[in-house]
This record gives sequence, structure tokens and C-alpha cells, in this order.
Amino acid sequence: MKTKTTQILIISSLLLASHFILTSFDNNDITEQPKPKQPNIIYILADDLGIGDLSIYNENSKIQTPHLDQMGKEGMMFTDAHTSSSVCTPTRYGILTGRYNWRTPLKEFVTWGNSPSLIQKNRLTVAQMLKNKGYKTASIGKWHLGLNWTMKNNSKEFDHFSDKSNRFNFKDIDYSQPLKFGPNDMGFDYSYMISASLNMPPFVYIENNKATMVPTGISAQTKKQSPYATWIRGDIADDFKHEDVLPNVVDKSISFIKENANKDQPFFMYIPLPSPHNPVLPIAPWKGQSDIKSPYADFVIMIDDLMGRIFETLKAQGIDENTLVIFTSDNGFATTNDLKTLRQKNTVQVMCIVVIKEVI
Repeated sequence: MKTKTTQILIISSLLLASHFILTSFDNNDITEQPKPKQPNIIYILADDLGIGDLSIYNENSKIQTPHLDQMGKEGMMFTDAHTSSSVCTPTRYGILTGRYNWRTPLKEFVTWGNSPSLIQKNRLTVAQMLKNKGYKTASIGKWHLGLNWTMKNNSKEFDHFSDKSNRFNFKDIDYSQPLKFGPNDMGFDYSYMISASLNMPPFVYIENNKATMVPTGISAQTKKQSPYATWIRGDIADDFKHEDVLPNVVDKSISFIKENANKDQPFFMYIPLPSPHNPVLPIAPWKGQSDIKSPYADFVIMIDDLMGRIFETLKAQGIDENTLVIFTSDNGFATTNDLKTLRQKNTVQVMCIVVIKEVI
């Protein structure tokens, strides 16, 4: 079934609101019936994935995405969905808070890996709202909303993002200490993430508000080394390899599903993928598999296959019938693509597929 919308930011709130309205009647007003189990919710947010990159949205696509195509066939495809921003951070802010991103101090571009939190303390998030409703909550993937790092040497700290000049000094970040304010303080029971885009330092995994390993090295990759995969020079931990981040995010997501599938408590999992944003890093067996022999096409095929693993896990655990899955993108294709006539529209137009098999 196809329909249209003009604001991607309202999709999740409408779906959630409709469910809570239907399940929150006072028992005195209606005949008491067995309380239905609330649905699990998985919100997958791709990074810079163009609407025409999925073959179900583009009959002329040179990239085949069978797993996401099947999701579109089984669910609801939005054909005129838009985000309120053409870059990463503002969209993420809107999704998690339900607020229009222009109401924040961030008026251009994005936050960095050493920016303080754009979400202020005591700001209600969708994770906190669902947690209050009894959900187990998780954020697994790319954060990119700023974090309040613990500092050493009396280095300057920030309570929250107020200006683009607000940046923690990398050399004074104490990676051995927990964050002073991060996802676990915003309603997420579990978090496993990278701080910003995959090309932005620091290159560390952060699990439950603490780096999994203190970075001891420095890493950088330029266009001379790889035209499709570059990243800014910065701190890197020994357990961090750029090409492993996407598979690790999916593995952690699958583990969370398995651990929570058969519990009475429903779960909400927010999966902001780090890809196909630069660096473009398809690995075996996907590297070189696209018909057009394009690293980007290989990367999209890799994403599709990994999404297939998540869908298969839901079926194997017997919870696909009662799990609401949303797949969309933070914005359209990267603006560095040489498509000037389409750039203005297609960086804010996104794909959005929603599927749940059980009638709620």
C-alpha cells in the first residue's frame, strides 16, 4: 500500500500515538479483556541513503535491494516523505525529541564528535516516553547529537551545545571515565554507538556511556589513499576498525533482539546506521558484487543484506508478527554527488517503509 506525507518527523509519533490511544482506555469504560502485548518497535535510520538507491523506489535502479524491497511489499511505502534537514544532526534531534530542529542553537551544519550534547537535560525523548510506558530501550549505531565528555586537566566543559564554537578539547578528554551526559541519561537502557559520523573522531565505541577502550593511536585517511573512504585525523582505539563498524552495529542489534525477544516487556530499538555515509567501506563478500562495480553500490547491497539478517532474526525469534519496523534515512544522497539540478529536492526527500503484520 502506498501513501504520501510531507514530514518524515511525524511518522513515528503518529504510529505510536495511535497505539497508545487504542490501548489506554480506562477499564471501567469498556468490558475488561485480556490486555494485548504492546508491539516491539525498531526504528532504522540509514545515513545519506538516496531514495533512488532502493530498487523498490526506482525501477531503473542499478542496485538491487531485495530485502528492503520485500519489506516495502509487506508494509506501507511512503512516496513523498521529507525530512526537515539535509544533514545528519538536525534530523536525529527531531526524531528523538519530536521538536522542530530549528528551535535548537544549531542553525547550520552538524555537531562533531567532541561537541557537547544538543539535547538538553530534562528534555523528553521518545526513548524516555516509551520507557515510561514499560519498554526496554536501546540505541545502537551512530549518535551524532553531541556528548558531554568527562574532561581532565581542568579543561573547559559545557553543559550543552549553545554555539558551533562549543568543542571539547580532544587532548583533555578522559576516555577512561563515563560520559557526564549521554544516551543512557536520555531514556535509553542500553546504548552502543559511535559519537558522530564515521569520518569524524574520536574513533571509539561507546557502550552504556563509556568508551569500550581508551584510544592510544591516531588515524587518518585521505582521498589520495582512497577516493571513496576518507576520515579526519584523530584519536582511535585498538578495538576500532572503520570497516567493521556497520557489521558490529548489526551484530549488536541482533543480540539485543535475541536477548529481549521472549520477555514480557516490549522493546524499542533505535538503530541509526553509520552508512552509506562516507567512508564507503564495503567488505567481503559484498566488495565487488554490484553489477556496475561501484564501491557505493556494493555498500548499499551490503546494507540491504545486513537488514535482511535483522528481519530474519525477528522471524526466527517468532516476534515478526508483533514488531513495528520503520526504515528510513536522515536525508537523501550526499550533496557531494554531482547532481546540481536534483540536489535541493533530493537531499530532503527520503524513503520510508513501515511494516507490522499483526493488527493492533
